[in-house]
Amino acid sequence: MSEKIRVLLVDDDPDFIEANSIVLEVSGFEVISALNGAEGLKRVSEDNPDIVVLDVMMENTDEGLAVARDIRRKLHSKVPIIMLTSVGKVTGYDFKPSEHPDFFPVDVFLEKPVQPQILISRIRELTSGEAR
Repeated sequence: MSEKIRVLLVDDDPDFIEANSIVLEVSGFEVISALNGAEGLKRVSEDNPDIVVLDVMMENTDEGLAVARDIRRKLHSKVPIIMLTSVGKVTGYDFKPSEHPDFFPVDVFLEKPVQPQILISRIRELTSGEAR
């Protein structure tokens, strides 16, 4: 029997963490969480998640982007990263990580609030073949 896919949720909103943890656990994932960027980096390093779901704006406006860059550059990790943001809705900006991989070192941007089935689908897509 293979182990569950381990999802790291990083968001400064405890309600977001709680609600999405429940949804993901019911869908068969193992969930670990962090309430800020520093804790998120520590969890990536220590807990070896299969995927990271990361909010852009936490304590600092671009904290999530800084964490994603640190995951790639300092930890040299290729773990898939889903970045969550509501900035696109407000500004009309279309985030395209493939066009700016150094600035957006993530795999996918999803708009908040994200529908649970979309999040689950993207997690499964990005971790296919990764389950241990």
